Amino acid sequence: MTAVLATEISRADRPQCAEHRAAELEAWHDLLASINGSEWQRRTVCDEWDVADIAGHLIGQAEDVNIPWSFPRRMRKAKRVYPTTPKFDRHMMVQADEHRGTPPDELRRTFDQVWTKATRKILKNPGLVRRMSFSLDDYPGFSLDLGYVQDILLSRDLWMHRDDVCQALGRPFDAGRYGEEMIAQVMRDVIDGPFWGDRPAVDVELTGQGGGTYRLGRGEPVGHAAVDAVGYMRTLSGRDDNPVVTGDPAAAAAVATCRMPF
Repeated sequence: MTAVLATEISRADRPQCAEHRAAELEAWHDLLASINGSEWQRRTVCDEWDVADIAGHLIGQAEDVNIPWSFPRRMRKAKRVYPTTPKFDRHMMVQADEHRGTPPDELRRTFDQVWTKATRKILKNPGLVRRMSFSLDDYPGFSLDLGYVQDILLSRDLWMHRDDVCQALGRPFDAGRYGEEMIAQVMRDVIDGPFWGDRPAVDVELTGQGGGTYRLGRGEPVGHAAVDAVGYMRTLSGRDDNPVVTGDPAAAAAVATCRMPF
């Protein structure tokens, strides 16, 4: 199969991103409705979070869209409570903290309410607001604009955390009808940002749900590697440092060691 050049993948536009987000919110509505009893307390791969904490974090993500002062308030609180943790990680920890202990029915209801409102606000945000940017602690000189965060990263976060919860509950994960498009955007961003670094060009075949074959890096590839598509999203996001990557050693090593913020 001919590899798609990651450098030539177009950024998803706002209507596409809205479709991705709507599909994920529908999937989350159904997932939350299906969680019962002690399943809410199942531990997940996300550090100290259980299933309920992930729901709380995602509610916090929508609240930060809806309430202008919510994000800076949480950033200040996070710096005080978690001073040694990278700023965006500690911010997300505060999101989960603030919803810990919320009864399941209230979590479900609040999730739907805040995300319905957040979706409307994202679609109406003017260009001036969307161009606001944020720096990343681990990548000096690299920043993300708010439009990208809200269009791309929030849907990606919903998608990846849905997999976290499915894993914690021992349920199969459905990448959804837009899984391939969302994964393609990840492969685009691997190259568009500083994340691939000085790794050589490789052809990587992503197998399974949402799969495809992509060329990462520039120039002639040093080889071919293969890895499960959803599993590789877990690796890139730092959830799994031991992916099963097969193929040419140099290509497999390059693929297995890349990380990026999700």
